[in-house]
Amino acid sequence: MRTLTAVAIAALLAGCATASPPAAGVQTFSGEVWTWDVKDSTVTLWQDGRRVRVKTTPEQMRTLQHHQFARVTGTLAPPSDLLILGPVGPVTAVPKGQPEVVELKGTVASVDPSGRLAINSERGPIHVWVAAGADQRFKVGEPVTMRSSVQAVDLVPASTPTIPAPAPVGAPSASPSTEPGDHAVVTGRIMGINPGGVLVVESPSGPIQVLAADSSRYKIGDAVQVRTTVRTAS
Repeated sequence: MRTLTAVAIAALLAGCATASPPAAGVQTFSGEVWTWDVKDSTVTLWQDGRRVRVKTTPEQMRTLQHHQFARVTGTLAPPSDLLILGPVGPVTAVPKGQPEVVELKGTVASVDPSGRLAINSERGPIHVWVAAGADQRFKVGEPVTMRSSVQAVDLVPASTPTIPAPAPVGAPSASPSTEPGDHAVVTGRIMGINPGGVLVVESPSGPIQVLAADSSRYKIGDAVQVRTTVRTAS
């Protein structure tokens, strides 16, 4: 079982900081800026179809712009939970209402080893996140089963106290910690609503596409949390 989590958040770069001394193994990295972490002085770039996380300096981070090409100097950083940049500052996703759960069958249309899967489903094409190394677990043409849970959320400023609310995973028996398959959690805004009830939702590696039981409940710009489980069909 593998689990991926994406949380919508924005970083505000302000103030002054002291430059860190050069470290061994310093290189120059270039690519599209997907996210950054001010606390750790790291930036995640999309480079040649894969995510690259770089430890850099506060001075360089002050020049970053979301989804813009950048060239930064630093050292390769180990993988970490990926944050998505949003437009409204640090936020917490607070579930509202009941989630919609859809389960369907299909076949694998394409596999990206870095963590994306395209599925030809009985209700049209679907594009979702899976864990890295997906080509070792899924093969083109292989039958799969996918369950998705779409939960409407409010993006509340992180500093605002909220009453803790569990984010439903789908059926009560479903659990990413016990159920086999590749699991992903993506929190983002709806970018489009396609025919057939397909929601297009922003994510760090490009939009994902998931089915909603009732797409009339949503509109472009709404924030949702999408949980998916993909497993080979038995």
